[in-house]
Amino acid sequence: MGEFKSTHSLRSSCLSIPAGFPDSRTCLFNQKLQMLNCCIERKRSREMRETEPSVSKYVDANSSTDDEEFYDCTSDKVEEEDTRRKTKHALWNQPVGRLGKFENLKLIKLGDPLYIPITQDPVPKTEDQLQEDTDILLQLGSDAQGSELRAKMMSASLLSDMESFKAANPGSILEDFIRWYSPRDWIEKDGLDQWGQKMGHLSARMLIADNPWVQMWQSAKPVPANRQKRLFDDTREAEKVLHFLDSRTFAQIIEMLFPILAHAAICRLYDECEQVSPVLPSAHKSLQQAIRLVQKISRDDQITERLCGALIQQIAALELAISQANSLLYKFNPAGGCDETVYVFTEKLLNGCEVEIEDASKSNIGSRLTSMFTEAQRLANMILTEHSGGSAENNSTGNIIFPQANEREFVMRVAAVRPASYSKKSPQFLRAILSKSEFRLAGAFSEDIVYF
Repeated sequence: MGEFKSTHSLRSSCLSIPAGFPDSRTCLFNQKLQMLNCCIERKRSREMRETEPSVSKYVDANSSTDDEEFYDCTSDKVEEEDTRRKTKHALWNQPVGRLGKFENLKLIKLGDPLYIPITQDPVPKTEDQLQEDTDILLQLGSDAQGSELRAKMMSASLLSDMESFKAANPGSILEDFIRWYSPRDWIEKDGLDQWGQKMGHLSARMLIADNPWVQMWQSAKPVPANRQKRLFDDTREAEKVLHFLDSRTFAQIIEMLFPILAHAAICRLYDECEQVSPVLPSAHKSLQQAIRLVQKISRDDQITERLCGALIQQIAALELAISQANSLLYKFNPAGGCDETVYVFTEKLLNGCEVEIEDASKSNIGSRLTSMFTEAQRLANMILTEHSGGSAENNSTGNIIFPQANEREFVMRVAAVRPASYSKKSPQFLRAILSKSEFRLAGAFSEDIVYF
């Protein structure tokens, strides 16, 4: 039995998400997708670093915990262990995690070049995460314990950078770190030190008692960035993003995308308004009102149903007016081009005015109207073209088919002498309106009352 093979052609559309940190100027849905991309890139980079061979032997020595173990050994073994400890201590003071020299600065105490450390990447956060962090910091209060917890939460990245700096610059002091991390807090003064660089001192805020920077520097250990606890757990954050997207309802997704949908609608309406502006000058005014409403919605923290409903109604009304204008322009001028007569006629129709057609059916607009009514009646009554004597435009016999009138109107105007035969003539008016379901008469009569 032969093998059956089937080939399926799959087409997929690719959604391009900008690289980098979540952009708070975009909607929350886009920020979550950007966060997911950040997690993927961080994990790939971390796995690549983990597969690379180690370039420093002291890392393995530092990872051992033999210092905390107890050995019952002979004197020879004691000397061997002492030698190992000294070697390990020497390796601990070896620099690691250097990115490059920082200008021409040197360490204040040792005179060695000051190196820029390899630090952990900043932690990306979406708009809702930043709001959550702000709420937590506000809930901690202003007492001593709350201030201490707030300082610890905000200083995780600073402590990581200090540890990386110490690992890259053994023997450095706080002043060295400040010169690289916060140059504004290093006040230079006249004179050179023994290494030929400008002397200076810490700023006033760095000299405050119980300065958290000083306390953190004292507690920081020389640990390179690749051995520190990760500030950003890409796996956990990716799971949070996936759970967030999975738990959203369709209405919540639409709410997150509403600013983008509104912006896309405004851009499309702007292009459409440019095309119909000769016959619909009020379109730009309506568009500006919709833009102001979109701006108001986007600036509010919560999207209200009332404002969204008002915006949708406004956009729908503008779309209807633009569609009517395009339809009329195409029907009266199918060839396109600029025709001022058609523009004026269409504008009056859109404004609901009664329009008189010059030269009646002999004009271009009149002939188009006649043709449209004729074609509509032929389709409604299933009349074939060859049996109807040709189209209205080419019908030499005048066989033009118009629809049945909904109502008939008769107007009589006359000037008559009333109430006496010697009175002056005065205007008289009578209108009769006939339809299938009603009959109406309207009259206006006047009399000469000068001598009566």
